[in-house]
Amino acid sequence: MKKLKQSHTKTLIFALLLSIGFVLGILGIIFGAVNGMTWLLVIGIIATVMGFYGAPLVWIRYGEQSSYLAVLECIEIDNIFVLDDIANNLGKKPREILGRVNYLISKRYLTGYLLVDQKYLKPIEENKEVVVTHKCPYCGATLSVGENISSCEYCGAKLKIHSKKKA
Repeated sequence: MKKLKQSHTKTLIFALLLSIGFVLGILGIIFGAVNGMTWLLVIGIIATVMGFYGAPLVWIRYGEQSSYLAVLECIEIDNIFVLDDIANNLGKKPREILGRVNYLISKRYLTGYLLVDQKYLKPIEENKEVVVTHKCPYCGATLSVGENISSCEYCGAKLKIHSKKKA
């Protein structure tokens, strides 16, 4: 979430600068033209054009990021993992939420979750047991054991094998 919040803040600052630049650019055009200051006139024109065309685009981006941030907060802070519930909570359509969740996953803003059946998020378990490979002492078959007590799937012999957990 920290990465998205930083991007959101940067977008806000850039949108504010472009909006202020638009207003100051108009003043620069006026004072540059009246006082014969060509450099101020040129800077005013550039600032006005950038503000006129750029500010709306950056403000739209800021709004989109706010929407992504709201979805991320529902997941990470409110612990809502069902996409329909997130949609109801935010007053959006489930299809919109699915698109936002896919975007958050693709940009690595949302990590540690699996999207299951396009309907809900499942936290990824990090402390899973390690699967240990052994040879059966009776028939020599290679066995993958994830439990403490198991049996050979080939000869049926009961084995007592202690698997190790990840440290």
